[in-house]
Amino acid sequence: MTNIDYEKELQALEEKRKQLLKEKREKDKKELQILKEVFGKDFPKKENGKLISLDEFKKNYAISHRDQSDIDSNKFQAVQNELNQIKKDLNNIANAMDDSKGYWHVSDLKGLTNWLSQFRTKG
Repeated sequence: MTNIDYEKELQALEEKRKQLLKEKREKDKKELQILKEVFGKDFPKKENGKLISLDEFKKNYAISHRDQSDIDSNKFQAVQNELNQIKKDLNNIANAMDDSKGYWHVSDLKGLTNWLSQFRTKG
C-alpha cells in the first residue's frame, strides 16, 4: 500500500469516528431527556444550579429496577383474573355491536352504560 492508500484509509476511519461520535451524542441526548422527564424537578443539579451531564449522572447514580419478587402471587393472580374478565366483557360488547345502518350501534345501550359506570373515578 502506498501513502495515498493509507491516507484514504485514515480519512475513512476519521469519518467513521465522527459518525459514531455523532450517533453517541444523539443517543446520549435522548437518554438524558428521558431521565429529565422521569426525575422532573428532582433531577440532580450542580452547585451552580445547572443540571448535571449524563456522564456525571452515570458516574454518581445507579438506576435500580424494582424487584418484582416481592409481588404477592395471589394478588397478582387476582388482578390478572379481573383483567381477563374485563377483556372478555369488552369482547362480548364489541361482538354484539351492529353496523347494519351504516354506523356502529349497541342494542343494549343501557346495559353497556351500567357496566361502564363501575369504572368511574368521579362520584
